[in-house]
Amino acid sequence: MNRGLWVLAAMGMLGCGSDDGAAPSGSGGSAGTSGSGGVSGNGGSSGSGGASGSGGASGSGGVSGSGGSGGSGNVVTAASCAQADVESAIAGAGVGDEVAVPAGDCTWSGLTLDKAVHLRGAGKGQTNITLGGNNTLTKQAAGVVRVSDFSFEKSGGGNESKGWTVGGSWKNAEPVVIEKNEFTISGSGLFLIDVVGGVVIAANDFTGEWDDSFLQLKDTQDAEGSWSSADSLGDKDTSGKLNVYVEGNTFYGGTNQGIDADDASRVVYRHNVLTYSSFNTHGWASSPAGVRHFEVYDNQFKHLGGSEPIANQNWAIWIRGGSGVIFENQIDDLAGSYWGQKEEIRFTIRGAEDDRPQGSCANTSYPVPHQIGQGHDGGKAITDPLYLWGNTGAQEISAGWNWGNPCGFTFDDFFQWGRDAVKDGTPKPGYTPYTYPHPLVSSK
Repeated sequence: MNRGLWVLAAMGMLGCGSDDGAAPSGSGGSAGTSGSGGVSGNGGSSGSGGASGSGGASGSGGVSGSGGSGGSGNVVTAASCAQADVESAIAGAGVGDEVAVPAGDCTWSGLTLDKAVHLRGAGKGQTNITLGGNNTLTKQAAGVVRVSDFSFEKSGGGNESKGWTVGGSWKNAEPVVIEKNEFTISGSGLFLIDVVGGVVIAANDFTGEWDDSFLQLKDTQDAEGSWSSADSLGDKDTSGKLNVYVEGNTFYGGTNQGIDADDASRVVYRHNVLTYSSFNTHGWASSPAGVRHFEVYDNQFKHLGGSEPIANQNWAIWIRGGSGVIFENQIDDLAGSYWGQKEEIRFTIRGAEDDRPQGSCANTSYPVPHQIGQGHDGGKAITDPLYLWGNTGAQEISAGWNWGNPCGFTFDDFFQWGRDAVKDGTPKPGYTPYTYPHPLVSSK
């Protein structure tokens, strides 16, 4: 084991994600008071309405279908930010309407948004919502579901306690767009993205502590066959609706697992600014499927040094499975004075260690299902190496065992540069990034 991995193992800090971490417990709040909403005028599309109809940005991709905030365009104003008032306004809104939530301080727990409307606050620091659990956003065939202009906070419950769950059909519903919000969490999780793709998270500000989880992408059932379908990398996502797009956000904290791309997920992580935050994936091991593919590019991974616990950053990017691209990121040297020097990029294959999808050590061989550098062409599993190029700053890469190697394998038998990953500066053949900003982002 190399020096960085030995130190991490000795300090017991190699965990990441639902199978490895823990956080303080706590509780959410209760729902607000009741009231009623009203329809004001014929306001048309809201200020942050986004793309409508069959439009979309030109370039390597566009948005087709009924995206945007079209429809009747009425503005339904909730009587207050109290949960019952907001639920009443949603019930009174039609597809394509804006539900305006006034300024105030309220608590939501168990709120459901399952209608293609734009739920819009009065602005960051104006409409302030404390999240309990069981709030849901569900993709709709009728149009885009959009949430913007709120300040949300959640505390306690550990990183498995989520403030929002996003779900719905991967291929048969329009996207959920979450933009221009502020999220602050403490000892908690925030989003479970329980769908393979068709979610856009843009221009938000996220703040959390060391082990807090901002975004967990995990469709455990994979009912629509992400892992048995060809990839949708870059402009292969011709509609802009097959991947989860996380773009143009700021992240502070979530050092251990700010984003965790897990079962069946297809994620594009681009143009974000991260301070003491990281990008993580899972493979098929403790998780039943692992990430399908990822695109990590044009991000700034900042590490400011320091001796506070949040500066104990063990990696900037940790890949455990699937395939994808990592390019043109700026990565600071992870050399804080809390625990010292760490590798910036890590590759591991847990499926050949203590949690093996192939079963016994004797039955485990290359390739481990869904391991790093594995993909699918729609007919069969294939070797599909991930590519790294054009990254700047610190780029120490470690590739090795992490969970004790109980079978006594040689890592080179499961991972080889040039076969499973390519780092010679060559871009992935045939790859072109999808249009940025995403055409459904209104805050361009």
